[in-house]
Amino acid sequence: MDKLILEQITELISDNKGLLRIAIRQRAKFEGWLKFELAHRIEKLGFEEVELETKLDRKRDRPDISFLKDFDFYRIELKTCNTSWNVDGIPKKGKPITSNISGVISDAKKLNSNYGIVAFVMFPIPKNDIRWKAYIERIKKETEIEIDYEKNCKILEMEIDELNTCEVLVCAFMSRQFHNWF
Repeated sequence: MDKLILEQITELISDNKGLLRIAIRQRAKFEGWLKFELAHRIEKLGFEEVELETKLDRKRDRPDISFLKDFDFYRIELKTCNTSWNVDGIPKKGKPITSNISGVISDAKKLNSNYGIVAFVMFPIPKNDIRWKAYIERIKKETEIEIDYEKNCKILEMEIDELNTCEVLVCAFMSRQFHNWF
């Protein structure tokens, strides 16, 4: 299911590059927009009981999106993680990538379910810069969840303006490590 969510977020960003240029140029988070768009896509795929920030059971936590698929109840936590890396065409701003990644780790630990999905978008990333991999490694280490760069991550190129481009990372993974005991 995490691959499907990765695909849907990637398509949403690709289909809305013009709109997202504004957010990327300002290093402004767009989690609210992404949440509604992703929930709408999930519903269009035919999944049931698609809800936003619904209180579950007696817990205080409210996943960003929840839905039912084949009698399984999935929960998604979303993050948009803005970076402070120097990118031509984007003003320098001190943005807390480290605390953003701490939020991703916290979400993975909070969900801790075979039906929990953590998805995040990291932006802006300078072209061909692989510093993002260090943050994936941190997430893997602190959650003990295997994240495969090829299967769980997509890099998209985004235009900033007529002269400059950057990259955006989309990552989605299940919040609990599956073990094959057979």
